Amino acid sequence: MSRRTPIRRRIRVAAALLFFLLVPPAFPRTADAGHRFPGYPEEVRRQAERVAAIAGPGREGDLVKEVRLLRIRMHSLGILSMNALPDLVYERAVNEGWKNEVTPQMRALREVSPFSVPLWAWLVKEDLARLSLADFTQDMEGLSGSLKRFAPSLIGYAVWLISLFSAAGCWFVLWGSVSLFLRARPSLEGDIQRFLKTPNREYLAPVIAVMVFLLPLLAGFGLAVAACIWLLLSAAYVRRIELAILSSGVLILAALLLGGGVLHSLQKFGGDGGSGGWMTGEGDLSTVRFQEEAGGKGPLSEETLSWMIRFEQARRQMQAGNAAAAEKLWTSLVEEGRELPEVLNNRGIVRARQGRTAAALADFEAAVSKSPSEGPALWNAYQMNLQLFRLEEARRIQPEAWERIRSMPPYFLRPADMEQDEWIASPLPVGEIWKAIFRFRGDWIREAGESDFFGMFFHPLSPRTALLFLAVVWFFSTAWKLLSRKLWVHGTCRACGSRSLVVRSREASDICPPCRVKIGGGIRAGAERNRRVQGIVMHRSYVRAASLLVPGSGALWAGKEIRVLLFGAALSVALAFVTTGLGGMRAGDLLVSELQTSVAVGGGMLAGVLWAAGAAWGIRSFSVLQRAHNIAGERI
Repeated sequence: MSRRTPIRRRIRVAAALLFFLLVPPAFPRTADAGHRFPGYPEEVRRQAERVAAIAGPGREGDLVKEVRLLRIRMHSLGILSMNALPDLVYERAVNEGWKNEVTPQMRALREVSPFSVPLWAWLVKEDLARLSLADFTQDMEGLSGSLKRFAPSLIGYAVWLISLFSAAGCWFVLWGSVSLFLRARPSLEGDIQRFLKTPNREYLAPVIAVMVFLLPLLAGFGLAVAACIWLLLSAAYVRRIELAILSSGVLILAALLLGGGVLHSLQKFGGDGGSGGWMTGEGDLSTVRFQEEAGGKGPLSEETLSWMIRFEQARRQMQAGNAAAAEKLWTSLVEEGRELPEVLNNRGIVRARQGRTAAALADFEAAVSKSPSEGPALWNAYQMNLQLFRLEEARRIQPEAWERIRSMPPYFLRPADMEQDEWIASPLPVGEIWKAIFRFRGDWIREAGESDFFGMFFHPLSPRTALLFLAVVWFFSTAWKLLSRKLWVHGTCRACGSRSLVVRSREASDICPPCRVKIGGGIRAGAERNRRVQGIVMHRSYVRAASLLVPGSGALWAGKEIRVLLFGAALSVALAFVTTGLGGMRAGDLLVSELQTSVAVGGGMLAGVLWAAGAAWGIRSFSVLQRAHNIAGERI
C-alpha cells in the first residue's frame, strides 16, 4: 500500500495540470481579454475581442463593420489606438494557417491601430513585395505619421536606428582596418625581416606578421582595440588618401562610444522593446511606470518627468472612462504652466463627456489659438458647435476641420462617417519628448561602459580611457605617417608586389621603376627574371585572395581609394541590416519578429550582391592596373 499512495498523488497532479492546459485554450477570448487589452472599459474590450475574433479570410466586410464600431467606442473615450490588435490578428493568422491572406485584415485595422508602427512597417513591406505603388505611398505616410505622433515608437525607432548605425560603424571599422592591414602586410613583413638576425628569417617574417595581426584577438582585446592596433601598424605604409579610411575608422569608433551611451540612456528611458515596451500602449510611455518606481532617477529632469507622469496618468484615466479624475490631472498641468494645446484639447474632451459643453468649447478654441495647425482640437470644436446648435460657426470651420483630419497621418478618418461623439484626443507631445531626451549630457560618456556592445569592442578599457586611447591612436598614426617620410621603410609596388627600401612619401614610390617603364617580366632570362616573375604571380594571387576575403581590397591596390571608401560604407550598411535584423528577431511579438526577419533577409541578399560585386571589381581593377604596366596576361 505504501507504494500506491505516491502513484495516486501523481495521477491527481497530472489531472490538475491537464485541466489547466486544456481549459484556457477552450476559451481563448476570455483568457486573452485581460492580458491583451488592459486598462480599457468593458465595452471597448468586448468590441476589441470581437474584432480580433472575426478577422479571417473572406470576412473583410464584417471586419470593417466591427472595426468602425470599435473606433466609435474608442473615440468617445479619447482612445486613439489599440496597438495590440495587429499583433493578435497576425498571431492568429500564423497559428491558423492563413498568413498569406492576412493583408486585407491588416489594412482594415489601420483605423483602430494607427499608432502601431509594426503594422505600418509590415504593410510597407507587403506593398514592396506586390509592387503596389499607390498603397506604398499611402502606407509610407502612415508610417511616418505614426513615428511623428507616437512618442514611444519614436524612441523605439531612434534606438533601432542608433543600433543600425552602430552596427554599420562596427562593420566599417572592421572592414577598413583589415583592408589597410592587408594592404600594408607585405611592407610590414619586409621590415620585420630586415630587423630579424636569425636564420630562415624569410620564413619567420610572414609568421610573425600573421601573429602580429592575431595577437590582439588572442590577448582578449575587444574588436575596436584590435582594429586600432591594425590601423596603427598600417599607418606608415599606406598612401595619404588611404589615411581617410584610417581617420574615418577612428572617428567612427568615437561615435560608437558615444552612441553606446545614448543607446543605454534610451533603453533605460523606454524600457525593453516588444511586449510591454515602446510600441504597446496607446500613447503611453513605459518610462512613466519605470521612472515612478525608480524614484525619479533617469535621463529626465524631475520637472519634465513630473508633467509627463501626470500627462500619462490623465490619459489612462480618460481612456478608462474616469472623466472627473482625468480633468483634475489636466487642470493641474494647466495651472503649472503646461498649457500645451494637447493638454487643453484632452481636458476639453473630458469636460464634454461630463456635459460641461461651454467649458469644453473654450478649451478646444484655446488649443486652436495656441496652435492653429492643431487638427484634433479644431475638429472637436466643430463637433461641439454642432451640439450647441451654433450652426453658423460650425459651418464656418467645417471645411478646414474636415480637411485637417483627412490629411492627418497616420489616421484614416472620414468625417462624413464619423459620429458626433467621436472626439479626437491628443497623445503625449513627441516634440517635448524629443527635446527632453536628445540633448547632450555627460552621462552619455559615463554610461557608455554599460552598453551591450562596449565590452565586446572596447575591452579592457573604461569609457574615458577608450576616448583617450582613440585620441592616442589617431595622433600616433598621423605622427608615424609623417615620421615615415624621414625614415627608411619598406615599400611594396602596387603593380608587381616587389619590395624595396624607400623614404619620402609613399605616393612617390608605390610603383617600382621596372613597372614605371613598363618592362613587366620582360627582362633577361636568369635568376633575376625568375624571381620577378614568381613575385608577380604570388602578388597577384595574394591580391585576389584579399579581394575575395575583404571586398574592395583589389581596388585599393589599384589606387581607387575614394570609390573603395564609398563601397565599404555601402557594404557595412548592408551587413548592419543583417546583424540588426537578427538581433531583433528575438523580440516576443510575431509581427515584429517577421519584420526583423525580412530586414535580415533583405540585408543578407544585398550584402551578398555587394560582396560578390566588390570582389569582382577589386580583381578586375587590379588586373587593369597590371595590364597598364605591361605585366599581366600570358607574359607572366
